[in-house]
Amino acid sequence: MPELATPVLTGLVSMLVVAVLRLLKGRPSREELDAFILALVLSFIDGFMIAYLVPYIPSFISKLSFHIFIYLLLASLTAVIYASYRAISDVKVYAAAMAPWFFILVLIVAAAAQGSRVVFLF
Repeated sequence: MPELATPVLTGLVSMLVVAVLRLLKGRPSREELDAFILALVLSFIDGFMIAYLVPYIPSFISKLSFHIFIYLLLASLTAVIYASYRAISDVKVYAAAMAPWFFILVLIVAAAAQGSRVVFLF
């Protein structure tokens, strides 16, 4: 199991990047505050999970679902950073950035249906 200090720091750095990029465009209004908080949470979770899964790359290198999940995490983090840079407050953008989490839920259900403890089956 990887040490948690590195993933936490990576999540905090990605959250700091999103916060700085958004605050460079000005302080969020009351209507934009929900999107701002959601961007911070998503950036932390995505950055944390990317750093947490990196040590497992040699173990799951042959699993397509692992690659899809990693690339979805990278795409999600990129979308959140770009939305913060452009000061986009549409929650639909952040809902689309949650794609890795919908994908992993499907993998968890598939693994449970097959009785496997590993979610990256294929």
